[in-house]
Amino acid sequence: MLKNNIDSNRLEVVGYDPTILSCGNFLVLDNDIAEISCNINGLHIYPLVKALEHIQHVRDNLFFKLVDKDKNDYTRKAFESDPVGYYIKVDPGIKLEEPVQAAFLLCTPDSTQIIHNIIELGDNSQLNIVNGCTTARHENRGRHIGITEIYLRKGSRLGYTMLHSWGADVEVFPFGVTEVEEKGRFISNYVGMTSVKKIVSYPVAYVKKQGSARFYSVIYARPESNFDMGAKAVLEGDEASGEIISRVVSEGGNVTSRQMLDGRVSGSLGHMECSGLMLNDHGVIHSIPELRGAHPDIHLSHEASVGRISTEELSYLMTRGLSEEQARALIIRGFLDIKIEGIPAKVQQLIDDAIERSISGTI
Repeated sequence: MLKNNIDSNRLEVVGYDPTILSCGNFLVLDNDIAEISCNINGLHIYPLVKALEHIQHVRDNLFFKLVDKDKNDYTRKAFESDPVGYYIKVDPGIKLEEPVQAAFLLCTPDSTQIIHNIIELGDNSQLNIVNGCTTARHENRGRHIGITEIYLRKGSRLGYTMLHSWGADVEVFPFGVTEVEEKGRFISNYVGMTSVKKIVSYPVAYVKKQGSARFYSVIYARPESNFDMGAKAVLEGDEASGEIISRVVSEGGNVTSRQMLDGRVSGSLGHMECSGLMLNDHGVIHSIPELRGAHPDIHLSHEASVGRISTEELSYLMTRGLSEEQARALIIRGFLDIKIEGIPAKVQQLIDDAIERSISGTI
């Protein structure tokens, strides 16, 4: 039952709509689970607190085993709090196309929401998850701390999409670590298109033999917003691969974009791109690409650029009958358009819709 102080469209903005077909649903309001459902054989969705009580494997082998509980004050606070979040498990060989929908709403102004999610995919299984995080009302203030630990067993594949729609007075601190076993495949998508006081996020993936980790992010930084975002792929198995692609637009916001590819063994293959577009002279885009090689038989590369909208391109579009506003919107839309190989059309549409709403000013 939703609280009456929640704007009706806030859930839909972050991809949570229980009326459409999905594998399951999970909804948290503040620090309380409001909805949980799953009707698919081979897919299990538990409240994490119940999983810790009844499943020894979760307690002994998964809980705070990838994320260091002593990393900082936020992780320590999460460890000391009652766990709120999900444990999602997919049985070996189960391949699911429709996504699991999850949403985490910060409802009470000036409150702190602490979430801990654990995902485990069995050998040769497949799953897509759409995580939406938002406030009940755009003007709400507060803090969100999120812990995510992901275990991908041999040959499994996870598409993990995060849609964020915060407010100008919200601080966000996610901590995520993924373990990708042999021939596993991890695709992470992040979309942040609204104002936020501060968000600091640097997820890490450890990739075993012939596995892959791909991080894609799209950020639209509005005035006085502060993003410190990035990703790290540690290629620690033979022929492991990593890719990190980010698109950043600053409309007056500050963005630090950190990416690192760490190639440790033979056959490590990785590429990263960070492209920034400045719309005015009030914001900052700081790109920090890092490559680390520890073996002669590797290939890692990066591209980084920051610039403005091309005057020539703008003029050309205007000669084709578009107004300056329409032309600018079209250029920004094209710049942010990342088509991601291997994700379901429904998830790609959610990403495209979030970008479109932001550009048209409707979020």
